[in-house]
Amino acid sequence: MKEKVGQRLMIGINGKTIDRETEELIQEIKPGSIILFSRNISSPEQVKRLITHIQNLLSSPPLIAIDQEGGRVIRFTKGLTVFPGNMALGAAGSPDLAFQQGLLSASQLKDIGIDINLAPVVDVITSHHNPGITIRSFGDDPKRVSDLACAFIEGTQKAGLVAVAKHFPGKGAAEVDAHFDLPTVSISEKTFEKIHLFPFSKVIENGVKGIMSTHIYCPTLDSKVQHPATFSRKIVNDYIRTRLNYNGVIFSDDLEMGAIAKHYNIEETCLKTTLAGHDMLLICSNYKWQKRGLHALVDAYTNSLLSPEELDASVKRIHNLKKFCSKETAPNQYKTSLNPEILAEQIAQQSITVICNEKRLLPIDSQKVKDLLLLIPDLSALPFLEEGYEPTENHFLIKECHHFFPGKVGFHFFSLNPEHREIEQITKPGNKHTLCIVFISNAQGNQGQKLLIKKVRQCYDNIVFVLLDNPFDCEFMNTKDTCITSYGFRKIQLKLLLAVLFGKTEAQGKLPFRII
Repeated sequence: MKEKVGQRLMIGINGKTIDRETEELIQEIKPGSIILFSRNISSPEQVKRLITHIQNLLSSPPLIAIDQEGGRVIRFTKGLTVFPGNMALGAAGSPDLAFQQGLLSASQLKDIGIDINLAPVVDVITSHHNPGITIRSFGDDPKRVSDLACAFIEGTQKAGLVAVAKHFPGKGAAEVDAHFDLPTVSISEKTFEKIHLFPFSKVIENGVKGIMSTHIYCPTLDSKVQHPATFSRKIVNDYIRTRLNYNGVIFSDDLEMGAIAKHYNIEETCLKTTLAGHDMLLICSNYKWQKRGLHALVDAYTNSLLSPEELDASVKRIHNLKKFCSKETAPNQYKTSLNPEILAEQIAQQSITVICNEKRLLPIDSQKVKDLLLLIPDLSALPFLEEGYEPTENHFLIKECHHFFPGKVGFHFFSLNPEHREIEQITKPGNKHTLCIVFISNAQGNQGQKLLIKKVRQCYDNIVFVLLDNPFDCEFMNTKDTCITSYGFRKIQLKLLLAVLFGKTEAQGKLPFRII
């Protein structure tokens, strides 16, 4: 019984090597899967050694999972290709690029020993104030989201890796980040089905191996008071299993997130999540909670609070997933001559979008512009979700500008949420030949950046606003502001962004959402 229950847990571990405590934990729980984060990764070679150690501890090796979405959420920043994310693919609008990214990213992960990529995000982003999703979404059109998601999944699974579509039933309308608290999504059931459930129905039709639920409260889908979808049998079992006729593995999201952990203890959480119909429960950090969750579920089965038939069915589905991933039965890797670094560059180039250029400041003409002033946010302070960010990318922008621009290049870094005094220090009235390029990183969530935008307009006649990781910041632009977005801050995106700014290549992307 205990070993069967362990198969239903995906746990996170500490460190880049296996210490005695972690070894004992893995041998006690015998988890069906282990998820890796940036805290576990320094290089592909080190991860291979880590995975080998993990697999040698158990007779039934756990599946190794990771979040390598591309763009905002990645765990490998070195040794593997860093691809742009979903909204960049949405702006490029090419299912073929999505297929190739899924294929090549999965092939690299498979070579290291990864079995599951917890991607893609298939949330249709209908709220422009959605802190947990933004550029992780393909856009606001259900059909485009479905087409790109299906292509990404097909590529991923052709490489023998499990793809997991998330976050069911869709949190594109949420305005609270579930990492911190429980979002409420109060839209009609008809809207849910027409917009947010549509991509899930399509990826299921196309054979996705995994579906991940999410911690949101959906009163129109399940009216129980403040009952998260994670705990809802109506949403998880009735919708996914019955209405969508899904026979694959259903994963919970991390049960340590604030949306759940602020309101329930881990024992109650594991029981409710299992009752809802999940096959695999994620507990991503806390060793004590992982053990408590295991023992709570064993007790629940012993006391007939949970169905042994459903336990057997879940274990069978997880076994089938392991069979799919095994070297003996995994699909032959789909051969392609395409270089992954070149593909990442193509996606970045085809996604860069000029939102407004009414003043004709783009491309930058070095014959007319004598001085550049770059105002750059300190991206090393990005929230934990972007844990794969490399601080050296701050200075990459300056270096690349010198490469493209022969004149004087001045720069200032500013805090993500600058205070009045800092804004005054970095904004001085410029001469008519100065072009100020302001890089914006989520002004929606940082009032100081909104104030900076206003102050820059007072100081400079010629301004280009660059929206890095939140294109919805365009709502703070005036109708004539020159504005461009890269849908992300990864090095390849910054490189192609500057190439567009200085006229070395053309912007080809289109906004994958409507401006309200």
